[in-house]
Amino acid sequence: MGLTAGAIGTSFPNLFGSMLVAKQGLGNMAVSNAFGSNTFNIFIGLGFPWLLYIAVVEHGDEYADLRAEGIKNSIYILIVLLLVFFFVMVMSRWTVNGAIGYACFLVYAVFLVWAIMMSQSG
Repeated sequence: MGLTAGAIGTSFPNLFGSMLVAKQGLGNMAVSNAFGSNTFNIFIGLGFPWLLYIAVVEHGDEYADLRAEGIKNSIYILIVLLLVFFFVMVMSRWTVNGAIGYACFLVYAVFLVWAIMMSQSG
């Protein structure tokens, strides 16, 4: 419960910041904020503690106590989606229109279905 409350607490400032810039007509900044904060949380928020644990406690040995099935696939998907999103932003001259917004929601829904199916399969 504490981690969930902590995650919500760190996400609210990003939510409010995104809402403010979106209301000002800067939807691309809102989407970029969402991608940037989530990417930072995944790579630094998860990766840095693992790196510290391996370096300090395990002295370079593999950290086998953590269940990490599927995390590599999720990270690969994140990298590919970030590259695709960057390409789409360049092609649309850094503007987010309705089609791009709906496409982002659709991709996210597909990812959620995939993640749930992967977690159910074992």
